[in-house]
Amino acid sequence: MSSAPQSHRGIMAQPAFRRFWAARTLSLVGDYAFRIAFATHLITVTGSASVLAAATAALLVPSLLFYLVGGAVGDRTKARRRVLVVCDVARVVVLLLIAAATYWTTSALLLVALSLLIGIADGFFMPVSFSYMLEITSRDKLVSANSALSVSMQFGLIGGPLIGGLLVGFIGAPATFAFDALTFLLSGILLMVRPKGVTGARPVTTGESADEPRQPMGEQLRRFGRDIVEALHYVRGVPWLLIFLGVGALVNAVFAGVLDVPIPLIMSPEGTSQAQSLGVFYALEGVGALIGAVILMRLTVKRLGTSMFAMLLMMAAALTAVGFFGGGIPALALALLYGIGLHVFNSLYPSLLQDRVPENLTSRVGSLSFLGFDGLIPLGTLLMGPLVTTMDARGAAVVAGAAAVLLSLAALLAPSIRGLKAEPPADVPAAEPDLAPR
Repeated sequence: MSSAPQSHRGIMAQPAFRRFWAARTLSLVGDYAFRIAFATHLITVTGSASVLAAATAALLVPSLLFYLVGGAVGDRTKARRRVLVVCDVARVVVLLLIAAATYWTTSALLLVALSLLIGIADGFFMPVSFSYMLEITSRDKLVSANSALSVSMQFGLIGGPLIGGLLVGFIGAPATFAFDALTFLLSGILLMVRPKGVTGARPVTTGESADEPRQPMGEQLRRFGRDIVEALHYVRGVPWLLIFLGVGALVNAVFAGVLDVPIPLIMSPEGTSQAQSLGVFYALEGVGALIGAVILMRLTVKRLGTSMFAMLLMMAAALTAVGFFGGGIPALALALLYGIGLHVFNSLYPSLLQDRVPENLTSRVGSLSFLGFDGLIPLGTLLMGPLVTTMDARGAAVVAGAAAVLLSLAALLAPSIRGLKAEPPADVPAAEPDLAPR
C-alpha cells in the first residue's frame, strides 16, 4: 500500500448514487435490526442452539437459489431500477406479515417460513444492484463508490443492532420487524426516482436487441442456461477468481456461522433480556469498519490479492480470539478489528470485479461471486449447532476461527494471489465487446 489519499465527496455529489446509497443504508439498518430480533426471539422461545443454527441457515437458502436467476435478469433487463423497487416492496409486505405473526404467536416455524420469502427478494436484489452500479457510477469512481457502500453497510452495522437491541428490549421483536419494513419502504421510495445520465458511467446494455421479438419460454430457459455456462466458463479461466470463490466460500461460512450462533450465545445467553449486549458487539463491528474506511481513504492498495486475504486472516483471528476470551471488553475490541478487515475487503473485491470483468458479464459473474461467498453459509451455520452442543459456544468459535486462519494463510501462498496487483494481471481474459448469445 502507498499513501495516496482518496475521497468519497466526489461520488456522493452524484445524485443518483447518493439516493442509491441512502436507500441501501436505510435497508441495511433494518436488516441488522432484524438480525437482533430474529436471533434473540428464537433464543427466547426455543432456548436451543440447534434451532437457532438451523433457522439461520434456512434463511440463506432462497437467496442462494435465486442469485443466478437474479444475475441473468440483471444482465438481460434494462429495467434494473424497477427490479430493485419491486424487491423492496415485496420485502415490506413480508416483514409486516412477520411482525403480525410474532405478535400473535410464538411459533418459530412460522417466523422462519415467512422469513424465507425475504431471501427470494435478496436473490434478485443483490446481483441486479451490482450491475445497476455501473449505470450510476463512472468507472474511475468505482473504488470510491464501493468504499462508500461499505461505509453504508457499517452505518447499518452500527445503527441496526443498536436500534434493534433497544426496540427488542423495550417494545419487542414484532416492533423491530415492523421497523425493518419501514426501512425497505423508504428505500423503495428513494429508488423510484429516475436517475439522470452520469458522466463516465457505462450505458445500459443487455444481451437483447430492443426490436428482438419475445421468444417462447423454452428458448428463454435455454438462453438462461447458456448465459450461466458462459459466466462459469469465464470464471474457470481466471485462477485468482477461482481462489477467491473457493477459499471465500469456506471462510465466509465460518464467519457467518460464528457470528450467527456462538456470538449470540456468548454475548446474549439469556436471549431478549440481553439483546443490548449483542447489539453493541455488532455495532462495534460497524465502528471498526468506519475506521477501516478512514484507513482506506488515505491509502492506495497496490498488492490487491495479498491485502484482501490479509484482511480475511485478521477477521478470522479476531473471531478465534473472541472464543478464547469470551464476552466483555476483549470481545468488543475484537469486534472493532473484525470490522476494519470487513470494510477493506468489501471495498476492494467488488471494485476488482467491476473493473476487470467484461461489461456484459458483470451481473452474472457478480451473482456467481455472491453464490460462491454465500454458498456454504447455510452448512457452516447449521454445523455450528452440534459444534456448540459438543464444545460450548466459546470452544466452537475457537475451533472454527482457527480453521479460517489456516485457509486464509494457504490462499496467501498462491502465486496468482500474490501476483494480483493494481495493474491487470496477465491471466485475466481481455474484455470482449459482447459475448452474450443472441
